[in-house]
Amino acid sequence: MKLLQSILIVTSASGMLLPFAGGMQEGGSRISKRAKPLDPEEEDYYYEDEVDERNNPTNEAPVVPPGFLSPSVREYLDLGKSIPGRPGTDYPVLGKVPYTQFYCDDQPYPGFFADVETRCQAWHYCDIDGRQATFLCPNGTQFSQAVFVCDWWFNVRCELSPKLYAINSRLYQRPTESPTRPHRVITKELLENIFVKRK
Repeated sequence: MKLLQSILIVTSASGMLLPFAGGMQEGGSRISKRAKPLDPEEEDYYYEDEVDERNNPTNEAPVVPPGFLSPSVREYLDLGKSIPGRPGTDYPVLGKVPYTQFYCDDQPYPGFFADVETRCQAWHYCDIDGRQATFLCPNGTQFSQAVFVCDWWFNVRCELSPKLYAINSRLYQRPTESPTRPHRVITKELLENIFVKRK
């Protein structure tokens, strides 16, 4: 409503409606509206907080008209709010798998390995034949070397991962047969003893 009032004021003052926000002013001369350049020396240069404060100085959530966003889009937008912590500080935020110095050839056994260079957001699978595949955990999670899954960042101690690489030695081992106990053969007599009612 305020926008409509300001348009009416401009209309009544000049006699005709001219765009006034970042375009034309009275008399037809062009106005250039630019953002002031950011200073890399400032503390908040790399964070979006400053931009959010300029666009929304009261830090209130912007109001979205009912029915404007589909439920799936609304759920996607709310997902970022559900991850505790600060992205980039408490947990890494990678958009693609980075190149690191991890090589499966350097590992004594195949298996799953957290990449400490990526703060454990990336992990590697080293196959028996020496092939390597690298994957990313979703944002807000890190690869837990203890249980071989991506877990919330606050549940993972990434710096301990190299000490847990030895857990992979248990994978791909052939089970040893124990000949001490023979298999029981199921006979009709055994079934009768199990299922026949005793008096």
